[in-house]
Amino acid sequence: MNEIHPSQRHPSQQQYTRSSSNSASRPSGSHEQNVSFPPSSYNNSNNNSNTYYNNALSSSPPEPPSSFSRAGLYDDPSKRRLDTLAIIDNAEFGWFHVRACMVAGVGFFTDAYDLFAINLVSPMLGYVYFYQSPTMHAVPGDVDLALKISASIGTFFGQIGFGYLADRLGRKKMYGVELMIIIVATFGQALCGNGPLVNGTNKAFGLSMTTGIIIWRFILGIGVGGDYPLSAVITSEFATTNRRGAMMAAVFAMQGFGYLCTGMVAIVLLLAFRSLIEADVNNLDYVWRLLIGLGCVPALVAVYFRMTIPETPRFVLDVENNLNKAEIDVANVFKSRNALQSDRDTYADRDVNFQMINPRKNSLSGPAGRPGMGSSSSSGRNNAVNIYGQPVEALDMPKGNLKDFMQYFGRWQNFKVLLGTSMTWFALDVAFYGIGLNNTSILSTIHFGSVSDNPWQTMWNATVGQVIIVLLGAIPGYWVTVFTIERLGRIKIQVLGFVMSCILFCILGFAYTPIKEKSPVLFVALFALTQFFQNFGPNATTFIIPGEVFPTRWRSTGHGISAGMGKLGAIVAQVGFSRLKDDGGLNAGIPTLLQIFALFMFIGLLFTYLVPETKGKTLEELCGEEDYAARQMKRQRPTHPLYEEKDDE
Repeated sequence: MNEIHPSQRHPSQQQYTRSSSNSASRPSGSHEQNVSFPPSSYNNSNNNSNTYYNNALSSSPPEPPSSFSRAGLYDDPSKRRLDTLAIIDNAEFGWFHVRACMVAGVGFFTDAYDLFAINLVSPMLGYVYFYQSPTMHAVPGDVDLALKISASIGTFFGQIGFGYLADRLGRKKMYGVELMIIIVATFGQALCGNGPLVNGTNKAFGLSMTTGIIIWRFILGIGVGGDYPLSAVITSEFATTNRRGAMMAAVFAMQGFGYLCTGMVAIVLLLAFRSLIEADVNNLDYVWRLLIGLGCVPALVAVYFRMTIPETPRFVLDVENNLNKAEIDVANVFKSRNALQSDRDTYADRDVNFQMINPRKNSLSGPAGRPGMGSSSSSGRNNAVNIYGQPVEALDMPKGNLKDFMQYFGRWQNFKVLLGTSMTWFALDVAFYGIGLNNTSILSTIHFGSVSDNPWQTMWNATVGQVIIVLLGAIPGYWVTVFTIERLGRIKIQVLGFVMSCILFCILGFAYTPIKEKSPVLFVALFALTQFFQNFGPNATTFIIPGEVFPTRWRSTGHGISAGMGKLGAIVAQVGFSRLKDDGGLNAGIPTLLQIFALFMFIGLLFTYLVPETKGKTLEELCGEEDYAARQMKRQRPTHPLYEEKDDE
């Protein structure tokens, strides 16, 4: 064979020499040998090379080189997995990260818009369908409760159901489905109508308009619930380690803009229909239908991008167990093919070399003929081979099934994390939704957004009041979290938020009457501060932390369970608020409710200490998957007695 000068060799050609430490064990007459594998372009042009490969094809696959350079380590799936994850964790912040945040954030914008729109829609329904006099036009208490609680019940089921399915079927397969459910349910609400009315009453034969809205809001809630674990997990699994918290907080902060947009759209619609509403209050029927229906516009824009977002490499690695696909996806997404291919063959050359030296490639190679981590066999294990056609042990990550779930969360160190994330979210949502879905009732007690004999003026006051509170408290709170979470950490922000919210609710609850009577401005300021410290605090961190602390195979499920517990808190809040608000008179129970909210803030503070700090740590460090992979890598290193790893030169 013609010898090729080292300077002319293709980067994919590797030269190996037998280690000197093995010289004592060599049989007599053995000699140093070089093994080179030319690239495909050289194969096609060099007859001697073709002869070499023809000889290889007619015999057994070549013996491995006499020592392992760094390229040989890439036959180890654990090492390749860790290197692939390192690309994601240390990537420069780029357009893909911005796009991922925008696509996920639009969903949360829509979620908040649709959930909190009922705050303004409910009084409009009262004027249109339950109007009796200028002072008697409210939706009956049980109907109002059902309108507000139905979405929370649906959200509970959506969070747990979509969370589990995303871990079993994949994030990509489920992402976009929940948004389509939201779009359909939003249109369904906007088009609801009454059946024929019973003579002389406002009751309908068959399905009433409010019953239809309640059903559609339950379906809406399923879609909204699915958005929580999917958006959180997709964002966290694509994010870099040092920006993961900020990216997830930015996604969640879009909830504040959705809440704000509800009020802004209502203001525009009220101005547009003012003359019609003042002439006939029934024209509010147009306003509430448009207010709800317009909520699906951003969802329609986002659904395409969600359907085209790639599967997360961590799911491909740890659940699908397909290392080759994960490497290619990471290279395509982060434009880092060179980083993945340094010190080893290019994918194309590696394929050609493998095909030329191993005629049995079809039975051993992975997808698209690539050696290494391939598609799973019927036994659930991957058929992995190295570049010499020799089977190597595939990375055997734990399989996500019921037995594994019970084993993993049956250990206290894992269960306490799930307990902490679930109970902190539960405690937070009791107060957050308790005031969020009823702030018009609370603020009306100080004549902020007060009721007027003019229906248009009443709705205007309520809408402007909501916008002011969101601008003063919610929006700043969300974005202070975004800009400080990587410096302060998740736990410090969560503790601060629970402590301040507890103090503020105590002040509002125990000093409710004197503050309300002597200084309504102070009441509004304190009320806005509670919104600020909930959002610069546990409302953001209870969303972020569950997307970081669970292993890949249970990450979405763990987030879904935690979020589902939060929605149970929202349901408890709605039932409790409706039962206690008027206990002893109109709005007489509000001080007691504020005191109860303070108690739940204290409970959330206690459970926070079960949750680990996640700032600056990789997802694998947080859930122990890095240790598992390291043990696998140590076990799988080449140990043939005639070969040893060659030190880097």
